[in-house]
Amino acid sequence: MFASPSHPGQLNPLLTIAAEMSRRGEPDLWFSVDVDARHRVEAAALGSPLRYLPGADVPVRIEGELYAAMAGGRRTTAGLAALARAVRTADGTAQVYRRSLDHIERVDPRLMVIDVMNLGALDAATAAGVPYVLSVPYPISAAYLSRLPWDYPTPTSGLPRRLTGAQRLTNVLFRARLHMALLRALAGPTWRRRARGLANASGDPAEYAAAAVAVFGYTVFGLEYPFPAPDHLHLLGAMVPEETTTPERPCDELTDWLDQQTSVVYVCLGTLASLSAAQLDAFAEALGRIGPEHQVLWKLPPQQRCALTRPLPANIRVEEWVPSQLAVLAHPRVRAFVCHGGANGFHEGIHFGQPMLITPFWLDCYDVAARAVDAGVGLALDEPPRVDPDEITGKLRRLLSEDGFRQRSCYWSEQSRKAGGAGRAADLLRDLSGRDERPAGVA
Repeated sequence: MFASPSHPGQLNPLLTIAAEMSRRGEPDLWFSVDVDARHRVEAAALGSPLRYLPGADVPVRIEGELYAAMAGGRRTTAGLAALARAVRTADGTAQVYRRSLDHIERVDPRLMVIDVMNLGALDAATAAGVPYVLSVPYPISAAYLSRLPWDYPTPTSGLPRRLTGAQRLTNVLFRARLHMALLRALAGPTWRRRARGLANASGDPAEYAAAAVAVFGYTVFGLEYPFPAPDHLHLLGAMVPEETTTPERPCDELTDWLDQQTSVVYVCLGTLASLSAAQLDAFAEALGRIGPEHQVLWKLPPQQRCALTRPLPANIRVEEWVPSQLAVLAHPRVRAFVCHGGANGFHEGIHFGQPMLITPFWLDCYDVAARAVDAGVGLALDEPPRVDPDEITGKLRRLLSEDGFRQRSCYWSEQSRKAGGAGRAADLLRDLSGRDERPAGVA
């Protein structure tokens, strides 16, 4: 039984694994998710049925004040504290807990696979004594924040692995502020959760990870900075469906357009980013400067396109929706990927050997940007959220002209593929579900 919030960042890895298990004909697959993602679950069944179970009626929305706190800049601790508070105090958390207990009673799962942000399902599995696998779709070190060495870059700090003397001090101060911000933000929710008798009252991801039969991360060490990892942590590489590794390119108009180009830069800044008019105009100006030699495919939601204050340059094609980002990244004419540094998109770019320009705007995106630079697979904006057309143009030209970035990305693509991806995840789940580790007397 899978359980996840509906946001693509959390949902996509688990849906890819569930689809692979369905393709193999595994029986008794169930998926609990927020109501607005039901159609995605039903469409993911490739063989055996993937049965939908309702999660929250009102999922946590990252918008308004919460978005503003998250997008507050590289050194803020407010964003993570605000997100943690929203997850732990949302009405949906208690609702998911009750529903998950009902689902467990109905389905009697031998194993659950639960996203780290789905506290209601994690608490229900713990209370019912059901073994679970913890899914961590962001940089895996963040799940072990409370147990990381003090010389390890603190999650959301955006610091590199090799710290200078000044950066070491910055890191210690940042971590101290982060711990204090989380303690203040979670004091009330923790008290209420403890009063309800929940085992992990603070919702500490490290405690959930320690209690899991396995932890899944969707990267490899070398892209993720190494840290002392438990034996039951499995780094699986990018979660990409097997059929898109060597895609049969569909005969659609977008594919025909890509086929006709010499060089294309693909731009997708995620599903959460809400850029200002000035930021959008700066991107448009920079992307126009690399034409006509390089064409640009820009995935841009309609409300963001409306915010542009100037006409788009002739070399930019805007699409509100792309049928398959994976097919675009796999296309031989696509030569660079501009992304916001979400972990899923970053590792998908790596999977297809793309050099990347990371334009982080919040939380873990700064950490992904640092890892991209350290791994040699890309470049990042120097002072986000400031968007400088000269900087973007210069860095894109480097990515498109210096072979080293693509060579490093192809190297890490090979390492990621060797980790096994969705196929290895499905193998592990099959093996884990064959072991009955529940205490005596638990159904």
